[in-house]
Amino acid sequence: MTTPASKKSGKGRVHGVVSELSALMSVKEGHKEPMKATIQVFEDRLRDPRTQSDLERIGLRSLRFVLFDDDSRLMWLTSFESEWDPYVDDALAIIGLPVWADWLQHTNEFTIEDVDAVTNADIKAFLQSGQIQAAGFFDFFGDVTQPQVTKALRVNKAFQQVLDDPAAQAALAQPALKPLLDEAAD
Repeated sequence: MTTPASKKSGKGRVHGVVSELSALMSVKEGHKEPMKATIQVFEDRLRDPRTQSDLERIGLRSLRFVLFDDDSRLMWLTSFESEWDPYVDDALAIIGLPVWADWLQHTNEFTIEDVDAVTNADIKAFLQSGQIQAAGFFDFFGDVTQPQVTKALRVNKAFQQVLDDPAAQAALAQPALKPLLDEAAD
């Protein structure tokens, strides 16, 4: 399957099934350390094994927080396999509004004083207000979805078990399996 080169979309750029979004913001004076701490909480939530199937379901490919200019500016970058609105709605639900609001409150651009009253619409509007479109976007596996990758890994693991099973040797000697075994030999 061939995909056209990265093209523009309304929210960001797209390559194959993958979309990107990048947003720039500035860190409030004196909030460098609290910002770093809340980013760590966000990352911990992403790495929590209990969220992995949900993150796969919403098509999260990557998410980065980049502090630069002596930690006074922040770039938030993400790539995902769906449309913007459902992706962000689901990401907000999975990570939790309080975790999102915790890091957002350390930016100059986020002006909602009562972070406990923050809504999905507030966060979506905020992220889009700081959005910059990438000049270029490429994802090496742009035509492959996370569920396809996960399945391929499961199939490979099962195939390796078959290869290691002495009882499978007679079946594996069949000429019809030669292309599969040649591929597995790489």
